[in-house]
Amino acid sequence: MSRVKKILATLIVMTMVASSITVGAATQSPAKKKLTDSMVTVTAKALTYNKTAQVPTAVKVVVDGKTLKEGTDYLVVVAKITNAGKYIVTTQVIGIGHYEGTVAKKVTVTMKKAKQKLKNTKKRKVKYKKVKKKKVKIKLKVKSTGTGKIKYKRVSKKLKVSKKGKVTIRKGTKKGTYKVKVKAYANGNYKATKWKKIKIRIK
Repeated sequence: MSRVKKILATLIVMTMVASSITVGAATQSPAKKKLTDSMVTVTAKALTYNKTAQVPTAVKVVVDGKTLKEGTDYLVVVAKITNAGKYIVTTQVIGIGHYEGTVAKKVTVTMKKAKQKLKNTKKRKVKYKKVKKKKVKIKLKVKSTGTGKIKYKRVSKKLKVSKKGKVTIRKGTKKGTYKVKVKAYANGNYKATKWKKIKIRIK
């Protein structure tokens, strides 16, 4: 090969190498953006007890005016809450994809108690001919949609009611409508109900 040809071959190889370096530089991944405290907003959710574990915080991340997407740009790590009460919750936001870094923020979260309702409070009927001969006992069996303890209380003096809701009607009680009150007490996860009157009609 002549000297001229060798020079030309060398120039071609150098040109190809330079082109490959340029292409490689152009396709190199851009530097990741680091998440900072000012980019991340963590707020407490309004929670009410519902027997399930709930995510206590909401997260919003904005970088250069762009709202990032959870699962694509960042991950959220936070403990769920199950029971009613007041908590100090730490939420971690971890950059992924084109973003990096971890931001941790603390917020106070309150899970409210749930309401509960009384069931089986319908009117009861008792035949007078039974009461005329002897005292009569009936069991109310009131239940709650929550877990609050059921409390009974008599309204009419002619009746007696036990802690378990067993009502005793005195022998010879006249025809008419008599009443017993019932409620469910509050506990850790439920609010108390109001007193509910149950009618017992003797006819």
